[in-house]
Amino acid sequence: MGGHYYFDPNRVESLTEQQDQIADLAMSILTDFRDGVYETAGWVGTAAGTDEMSQKATERDRKETQMVTATMTGFRDALSASTAAMKDQIYLVRKTRDTNLEGIHQYNSEAEANGVFGDTDGHGRR
Repeated sequence: MGGHYYFDPNRVESLTEQQDQIADLAMSILTDFRDGVYETAGWVGTAAGTDEMSQKATERDRKETQMVTATMTGFRDALSASTAAMKDQIYLVRKTRDTNLEGIHQYNSEAEANGVFGDTDGHGRR
């Protein structure tokens, strides 16, 4: 592995906020779509219960509405899952970083007080 790994939690956190906004927008678009469908629900004709063409159009509209709803909901769910996973990674990276920094600080404090090798006869840092 010759490359370097770099992870900036603040930048990724900013991205997760944007993804949350996109997921909210997707649901807003779906709500607007459903409202529009509701407003035009009876437009296939008044004889929808008896007219064959109206029945087919009604069934086609129902299926299309279901497909759009499933697509937008699936998009939102996938984006939300991706966002949750990134938030988990941010937490893990920050926790690992903080734990390691605390360990380094603790080691440095002990080295200052007791010397690098735990002795105080001049072999340690002063």
